Amino acid sequence: MTTSTLTEAAPNAVLRDQSMFQGTWTTISGKRPAELLFAGRHFTVRFLDGELYMGTFALSPDGHPRVMEMSIDEGPDHHQGKVARCLYDLAPDALRWCAPEPGSADRLTVFPPVQDKRYLSMLFRREQSQPRG
Repeated sequence: MTTSTLTEAAPNAVLRDQSMFQGTWTTISGKRPAELLFAGRHFTVRFLDGELYMGTFALSPDGHPRVMEMSIDEGPDHHQGKVARCLYDLAPDALRWCAPEPGSADRLTVFPPVQDKRYLSMLFRREQSQPRG
């Protein structure tokens, strides 16, 4: 195996997952109903209680569970400039996602139950685009 083969494996996994994230996701379970939008490396989270977060994300898909770091550029003052170290499990139309408090040094290694009040743990489904007619 050549060095270029080793270095291409991780970027390919990142690009695969990044591509799968693209689009709009809506919560189906979790304590804070939200809509999550991914476009390129950018995200927007619109919680139905009115809070809005925007920023960029980076993926580390080689572990289990996989890790996403979300850098918050816009949002409530106490979270701006912080990073949320999230876990994710991704399928074409389903996303399991969990985050500790933004800025926390906690690095989760397993998904906590959705009911665990210490973390924001949610299940999303992909929104299907409506046919135009």
